[in-house]
Amino acid sequence: MEEVTIETENASTLNITLKDLTQNLSEVEITARKQRIFELKRLNDVEGTAIYAGKKTEVVLVEQSMANLASNNARQIYSQVAGLNIYQNDDAGLQLNIGGRGLDPNRTANFNTRQNGYDISADVLGYPESYYTPASEGLSEIQVIRGAASLQYGTQFGGLINFKMKEPNPNKPLEVISRFTLGSYGLYTNFTSVSGTRNKWSYYSYFNYKKGDGFRPNSEFESKNVFAHLGYKFNEKTKLTGEITYMRYLAQQAGGLTDAMFNEDPYQSNRARNWFQVDWLLYNLKLDHKFSDKTNFTFNFFGLNASRDALGFRTNRVSQVDSNQERDLIKGDFKNFGFESRLLTKYKVFNKDATFLIGSKFYKADNYQEQGPASDGIGPDFDFTNDEYPNYPNQSQFDLPNLNVSVFGENIFYVSDKFSVTPGFRFEYIKTQSDGFYKNINTDAAGNVIFEETVEDNQNFERSFILLGLGLSYKPNTNFEAYGNVSQTTVRLRFLI
Repeated sequence: MEEVTIETENASTLNITLKDLTQNLSEVEITARKQRIFELKRLNDVEGTAIYAGKKTEVVLVEQSMANLASNNARQIYSQVAGLNIYQNDDAGLQLNIGGRGLDPNRTANFNTRQNGYDISADVLGYPESYYTPASEGLSEIQVIRGAASLQYGTQFGGLINFKMKEPNPNKPLEVISRFTLGSYGLYTNFTSVSGTRNKWSYYSYFNYKKGDGFRPNSEFESKNVFAHLGYKFNEKTKLTGEITYMRYLAQQAGGLTDAMFNEDPYQSNRARNWFQVDWLLYNLKLDHKFSDKTNFTFNFFGLNASRDALGFRTNRVSQVDSNQERDLIKGDFKNFGFESRLLTKYKVFNKDATFLIGSKFYKADNYQEQGPASDGIGPDFDFTNDEYPNYPNQSQFDLPNLNVSVFGENIFYVSDKFSVTPGFRFEYIKTQSDGFYKNINTDAAGNVIFEETVEDNQNFERSFILLGLGLSYKPNTNFEAYGNVSQTTVRLRFLI
């Protein structure tokens, strides 16, 4: 209450009372996800039917990444993964070239490369190069497992790269996302995805198109990539999913540069007739079954039908000017299939938690490679011209069948809530073969043949062996871990904070 005095001849007192306008509001709760400083996380000790305790694991959270996903920029996507060597030799991330622990990054040949847990490289045994890379805009995570990953995934020294695709939207019957990107040097990309869940069915699919001219002459490219996932949930314990992936791209290759050429003009190119073509078809059928709350089983049947063609003036001397004669052509066809089964169960040992994994894998490949002369034209003509150039020196033809059978197992023993021991083993049976020939042809300065022979080269390598390993992990709290692992292919000791 406030008292107001008005001075007039007839003075009086006026009392003014103000109403209380304050109100008591209900509390407001704000829930927000903590912003990550790093776009990485680690895998849990157990994920699905896989064990990662005592191993070096890093997961790139693609959906939170600030990288340029439209162009699959590897330097940005993997920038926070320590210890990787990265090649970036195209403009749109058509091929992934990364290597760990000082290993050659070329086409990621030193990693076992998978998508949703199944192999996607040309041939895991004889030619483990990856010409196909998923569209980053369709990925949720990229899992990088090093150290003793060889016990579960094979004997590549680098470890495992697993591309985890986005999952169907569980809350909508239909969700459509489309993105268009324009960039310098004629870059154009489109990513369109459809996703949804209805009753027991779920699906996720995308189409990714890329086209550009490249920042150097003779480096144009065009790529088409389709992915489709379809799932059916029988009940809470059993689910069946099928996936199919197709990628086709054609790229002109501008050729390499010597140091002197680079210093003179880093944008130059002396290769106008070199082309590279990839045709990649992957398929997979997966069964997930939960026997109980403690026991899970997965079965993957997968396969690949693919080809890659390299055409051009392919001398090792990059400074040598193209002679405009017949070009060299190497064709590779890859056909393989396999299946992998895993059973994981949790149990108690002396009232302590333990987890046991047992699995097996069968893999069979039937590959073909041929090298010979091609046309003397400019465009991408991937046909041999053996009749037109019978004296061409680089001629060969090989069938390359491979067979692999393996059994593997690991067990986590939790000595305490903070310390665990994970022993493991892997038995491998490998059979690699080659059946074919190559020609030795020498000519004089006038092009006359002075020596010619056909060398039959048939080989059969068969071997079997056992790999043993052990992992240790100490986690005093959620922010600190000391771990180490040793196997017959690698040794690693590391502290992680």
